[in-house]
This record gives sequence, structure tokens and C-alpha cells, in this order.
Amino acid sequence: MDQRSRLRKYRFGLVHAFYATMDGFVFDTSPDDGTVAADEPPSEPPTNNQNTRHVPKFTTLIYIMKHFPHIIPDISKESITDRSESGSLSKTLLIVQIAWFCTNCASRIIQRLPLSLLEVSTAAHAACTLLTFFVWRSKPLNVAEGTLMRGKEVREVYALITCSSSEYSAALEMAKRMAAGDYPTAANSDKKNKLILAANALRHLPDPEKLEFLPFRKRVSFSAPGAVVIHSSPWNDYDWIFVGISPILYGLVHFLAWSDQFPTPLEHLLWRVSSVVVTCSGLAAVLSSNIERHSLRFEDRHPIIVPIIGSLVTSIIVAAALAHILASGFLLGESFRQLFFLDFAAYQIPSWSNYWPHLA
Repeated sequence: MDQRSRLRKYRFGLVHAFYATMDGFVFDTSPDDGTVAADEPPSEPPTNNQNTRHVPKFTTLIYIMKHFPHIIPDISKESITDRSESGSLSKTLLIVQIAWFCTNCASRIIQRLPLSLLEVSTAAHAACTLLTFFVWRSKPLNVAEGTLMRGKEVREVYALITCSSSEYSAALEMAKRMAAGDYPTAANSDKKNKLILAANALRHLPDPEKLEFLPFRKRVSFSAPGAVVIHSSPWNDYDWIFVGISPILYGLVHFLAWSDQFPTPLEHLLWRVSSVVVTCSGLAAVLSSNIERHSLRFEDRHPIIVPIIGSLVTSIIVAAALAHILASGFLLGESFRQLFFLDFAAYQIPSWSNYWPHLA
């Protein structure tokens, strides 16, 4: 059976996806079979083996899963979760405690008891924590040692995804010649060997000409000394969705104190303004970024206006980030300041939450 068409023993699920984005799968490009060339004739391996482990990032992983899924190690979910250093019991206790606090806040509102600003701020962080637990319920705690992707096919795919535009074109032309029976001769240069490896990867695809080129950049990985991180486009649509939605979820909870009692009218006004700023800061950044991205389409028609728009968008994004930091800092600081001016009703305990098991 062809190795590329074999069935995987274990289903690639959400745990595997988290593990992959946590740098769980690592390229090991060290030669292990003494050859890097086409099936015939053989050639010598690259001479530069200084860095043989490389970490693919998100977009690169999507590219590999789409075109070369067979090189991803077939490991079980249990083998990944067994590496976790934290059991489910501690997570369950934390979720129960957070749920109790949120119930306590809800019961105070229903029984018309005032919420302190510190409780409102804590409720905002608790809501974000519960959402994080739900979204990351299948996420392993940490990756101490990644799972190595080894073998000739792995080195072929690595050579392909690290090709420059000119190298990619040369590898595609070489793959066409290989398909016609014209195999390249052995080479002593690393560049020629890289092209042979990349051509082999292309040659095994049903239609190599339809394979899109994957640009990349490299930087040193601080989490894995000696490794190189393979990057693709730094931002995608999911990142911008997160940037837009997360401040809304966090900021809306602070609206619970919209009509609360404050030490001074100025602090009351600043709380309202800060709540609005925190809630809308993400949307301002996303809308500005999209305006800049769409304006690039008209760069040829308006070569002067487009750079100006880019500068304005950058200024708006920086201003939104600074405003978010300042507003969040005020909300947190005011939450502690109001503790010295609380009404007597703020110390009354609601009846509902007393029946919820919790840690005092």
C-alpha cells in the first residue's frame, strides 16, 4: 500500500489541533537514510546540519494538512493528554468556584443588592475565564518535548515550504522533468539538493501545478533552543475576529455598574467612558485594519492616498490599544478605590448562593 494513501489509526481531533498549534509537531530534517535525491538516481545529503529541528506555525500546518497530511505523526489523544501536568480535578474545582461567584453576582442583582465595582471587575474576568475554559477544554497544559516528524518525505516537504519564489519555480520545473523520466544527477551543493527534495514533494502530488506557493520567514524560537520557527502570514481572519469580540465580552460586564454609586460624579463619568472605550476598542482596530487592507487594492490608482490611509490606520490602531490599556487600568484602579466608600447594603449576603457548594 502507498504510504500516502494509508489510513490513520487515530483520528486527528481537537486535542491534536491544539497540540499542533502549541508547537507539538516538529520537523526533524537530519538525514536518516543517507539520501535526499529522487528515487533514482540517489544523491548525497546536505552538508549543513547545524539546525535540524524546525517548528511549523499555524498557516504552515494548515498547508501541510491540506497537501501532505501523511507526514504528521499518527499519535493517539491519550499520548498527548498524558503529557499534561494538571489533572481535571483542579480544573473542575476552579470552574465550580467561578460559577459560584457568577451565581452570587446574579443573585445580588435579582435581590436588588448593590454590586461593588471590584465584584463587577472580578465578574468580567470570571466570565472570560469560563469562556476560555470552554474553548480550551481540549487543550493540553504544556508541550515539554514535541513529536518529531522524521523521514525522507518530511525533509522533502520541509524543503518545499522553505523555498523562495525562484526556488519554487525551479523545483516545479524539475518535478516536471522527473515525471518525464529525466532524473537529476547527484549534486554536492545544498541548494541543488534542496531543489531535488522539493521536486520530489511536488512530484508525488496529483497536480503539482495547482499547489500554491507558501511564503515564509524564519526567526529563532525561544521555547525550543536551537530550533527555527517557520512562519507564514502573521494575521488571519480568526485573529481579527478574536481582537474584535474579546474586548466586547470583557467590557459589557462593566456596564453592570453603569448606575452604581461612586465617590465622585467625575469618577462615575470616567467609569462609563472607560467601559465604552474598552468595549469598542477591538472593533475600532478591526475596522481600521480592514479599511487599510481593502485600500491596498487601489494602490496603483491612488499611489499617494493609500500610504496616507495606511498611516492613519496605524495611528488609529495604536491609539485604540493605548486607550484600551488606560481605560482598563482605570476600571481596575477604581474597583479598589470604591471599597472605601461602599454602602452598607453591599455587605449583605444574598440567599441563593449560600446553597451552592464553594470554598469560602
